[in-house]
Amino acid sequence: MGPDERERLFERAREHSTRQDTWAEADRLWIQVIDAYRQAVQGPGRVDRRDQQQLARALWRRGMLLSARGRAADGMAPGGEAVTTFERVNDAVAAEGGNVADPPRDEALAELITALVDLAEVAFAAGQPTTRLELVERAVAVGLLTGSPPSAGPRTREAMGTAYHNQATSLLHRAVTRPASDDSIREAALAASRACELRQGLLDPLRPLSLWEMANTYGVYAQCLALIRDFDRAEMVLGLGIRLVELLGPAGEQPALKLRVAAEMVVREKATSQGSAGPRRWGWRRR
Repeated sequence: MGPDERERLFERAREHSTRQDTWAEADRLWIQVIDAYRQAVQGPGRVDRRDQQQLARALWRRGMLLSARGRAADGMAPGGEAVTTFERVNDAVAAEGGNVADPPRDEALAELITALVDLAEVAFAAGQPTTRLELVERAVAVGLLTGSPPSAGPRTREAMGTAYHNQATSLLHRAVTRPASDDSIREAALAASRACELRQGLLDPLRPLSLWEMANTYGVYAQCLALIRDFDRAEMVLGLGIRLVELLGPAGEQPALKLRVAAEMVVREKATSQGSAGPRRWGWRRR
């Protein structure tokens, strides 16, 4: 199969993946796409980077599709292979030098971080919360190894915002489903704070998704702040989130739910703190 035919097959599979009624056909097509790109990268001579990237993208998309179809455990294998392939691409691009914010490096690193974060969510759907946290922390570490996120390219900063958000979500889930130390809850708040910082820098009124993501992170951050009883800051964050979901209207339903949960947590934690020594103060310390 030639390069143009592989590209057309990839686009057909991608298009079918956007509609639930054609997911079964999309899965069949992704298997063909993966086969075609595997053959391309295993051929004699120098591996074409585009083919390698497309193989990684096809594996990643199939893993996500399997999870969406209720087969998350089956999605772990293609998702894991996607991460390995994205790592090879990222290493090859990094070896060529250049600034981390240059488009080729920005794209390669962002896709690797995204693949790790998405595989973490597939693991969670497969009933593996510990693996989820390990993978999302690995995604954060990969991003930090390249340098400070503010100096990275826009795609990497966006991916790191998601990685920090999901790290906070994973730690928060652990905190509310089993006994957790104050340090663990503070770690969740720190991750959420970092996600807020990155997503605030990416806010664009002409890009509603950026508003949605920011509101969603405010919901998680406010929950973390409620648990560490930093009520003043939690209420400030709730106010910021509510303003964003009002701008989003019906599209803001999911982050609005997180904000409502956070508001309820603030009320509950305030009630349980009555008669105690007072709120536990915590501030983000850069490190």
